[in-house]
Amino acid sequence: MKVGEMFMDKKTKDMPEITFKVDSKAEKRTAAYFLKQRKINSTGLDEYEKFIRDYPALKATKELSLKEAKNILFEFIDSYYNKTENKDNLLLIKEKIKKSWEENSKEFFIETENIFDNYKWSKGIYTANLSIFSMYRLKPGTKVFSIPIEDSSGYENATGHIKYTLIHELMHIYVEAYYKKHFNNNLDKSKYYDLLEIVNFLVLNLPQIKKYAVWFTNPYPNHMQRCSYAQKIYPECKNMKEFMERLIAYLKITKEK
Repeated sequence: MKVGEMFMDKKTKDMPEITFKVDSKAEKRTAAYFLKQRKINSTGLDEYEKFIRDYPALKATKELSLKEAKNILFEFIDSYYNKTENKDNLLLIKEKIKKSWEENSKEFFIETENIFDNYKWSKGIYTANLSIFSMYRLKPGTKVFSIPIEDSSGYENATGHIKYTLIHELMHIYVEAYYKKHFNNNLDKSKYYDLLEIVNFLVLNLPQIKKYAVWFTNPYPNHMQRCSYAQKIYPECKNMKEFMERLIAYLKITKEK
């Protein structure tokens, strides 16, 4: 083995491994979160409407009390997961997702480190729970998140939505660790979450990441001005740390119009 190959082999061994799961309890935890988002949020997105998009029978849960809506939603989840054919199909999908992800995941992890000044991915168990719904969540402060089972996101003849969501959530985990290393507590909670989304928008559209994420990443409706600023200053910065410093300073003094 050549020296360069030995270096790459060692480097890829240090990269995260993703555990993919089919878990109705995890599905319920995510559903409970989105139930509490039954109004347009600060990003301008109606998250719950999108969450139940593929199941018109659940539309009524938007107007019911939280307790009534939760009962209906949880009964729906139990009914779906308790059907043997559904459970078997989810397990097959899980194996396909795992195989597809492992084709070039190591390269993605390395490219990310290259962009972020060689900052290393944090160790630990990364868990991707499959979801039958259409919104996905990273549990803050953890490496646990949900991903779609459907690869087109409702668009005809589209592919790549599963891998895009994986990369989107993984990038949040990575950027959160990078922020805490270099800038912890520089921003209040609201602007910190804005920062995570804006950096995701920028990085997932960089050619070296987009070739893995596939999909084009659009800003949230209320982030457009700040995302434009991020795109403007990124080429002017010598490294990611300088970019983040400038973006954080900008977020402190501005509000989205």
